[in-house]
This record gives sequence, structure tokens and C-alpha cells, in this order.
Amino acid sequence: MPPNQATHIPYGLTDPSKRIIVNPGIQDRAEFLKFGIETGGEYFFVRTLVKPGGGVPMHKHATYGETFYPMQGEIAVVGHNGNKTMLLSPESNDTYAVKPGEWHRFFNPSKTEDIVFDARVQPAHQEFEKVLFILYGLVDDGHGTPEGFPKSVFHQMMLSNMGEVAYPGFVGWATGFAAKIVGWIARVTGEQERQTVKYYGRPITYDERMKWKLS
Repeated sequence: MPPNQATHIPYGLTDPSKRIIVNPGIQDRAEFLKFGIETGGEYFFVRTLVKPGGGVPMHKHATYGETFYPMQGEIAVVGHNGNKTMLLSPESNDTYAVKPGEWHRFFNPSKTEDIVFDARVQPAHQEFEKVLFILYGLVDDGHGTPEGFPKSVFHQMMLSNMGEVAYPGFVGWATGFAAKIVGWIARVTGEQERQTVKYYGRPITYDERMKWKLS
């Protein structure tokens, strides 16, 4: 996201332990190597461990793309708008860049081995950073399903809206429409801010905005 849209200071900037989030529902682990605020809003960089069979459903992001870099084991990426599945491995130096608005998904095709990959999200999108922290935080606090999603449909919709995440088909369209309404309610009632401050970071001050050249 553009740097002037950064609204919060991640707790991980001053506490390295808070750069790491874990989703016990699916046993994924993510470490933020660079927050968007540290790169002037150009990108954020996250390293993710995915358990056997784990992954995400088909989706797309409206305004930002992702580049996948395998670090351990093979990651399967369904790209090219969902028309091609690729196996990326560190031995082959493989990468794949997903463009904004491109349908894609990733998963661990192994039945026995963990995989680790890096993802560069560009431009940085602080709301998506918040989504990951809130999602993993809710599940870690016992408010998640066995599949690793929040139990609350309200929170699911709120996070989908925050991250500009869309899903395919009529159900995806209907979910996106509902998510916009829920997102507005979450902002008006302060629920989005409460979850952000609980799991991600605190509101940025004027002096910090000057320090990070965010004005």
C-alpha cells in the first residue's frame, strides 16, 4: 500500500518476537522479515511454513501482487488466472509473480513434509498485514475453526474486506458484497480498530509519520 496510507506501527518493529505469528488450526507459521513501513511502502516480505496438505483457496487481490520464492521443499502455485499449476523448488531457483487481480492459490502438495517459502507483497499493503495478524491471533486465542479461519463470520467478512480479497463464482461475488457492508460496520463500530490494536500494532503518531517519511 502507498506509505501515506500506513495508519499503525506494528508491534514487531520493537519486539522481534511479534514478527512471528502461528495459526494452530492449520499449524502454519509466518515471520515478517520486512514490514511495509520499513520499505517506504514498496513491499512487505514474509516467510511462511506450511504443513502437509495446507494451503489457501483460489482468490485474488485487487491492488497488490505476490511473488513466491521456495525456500524448503516444493510449493505448488496455481497461477495464470487459475489455469496452470506449477511446482516451485529452491533447487531450481524457481519463482512465480502473481499480478494484482490475478486468480491464484498455493498449497503444500507433500503428504509428509513441511514446506517453507518467502512471499514479497508489492506494493506493501498494511491492511493485508493486519489481516494476517488478526486472523492468526484470533485462531491462536481459541476463536478459530479446525481449518484455521475465525469462527465468527463477521470477522471473516471483515478480514476479507480489509485485505481486498475476492473469491471466484457467484458465491464469491455475494461474499464480496456482504464483506463491504460488514467492513463498513466494523469500521463504524470500532471493531476493526480494536482487533488491529490487539493483534497488530498501535495508531501511528505525527512524529512517527515524520520519522518514517509517511507524510
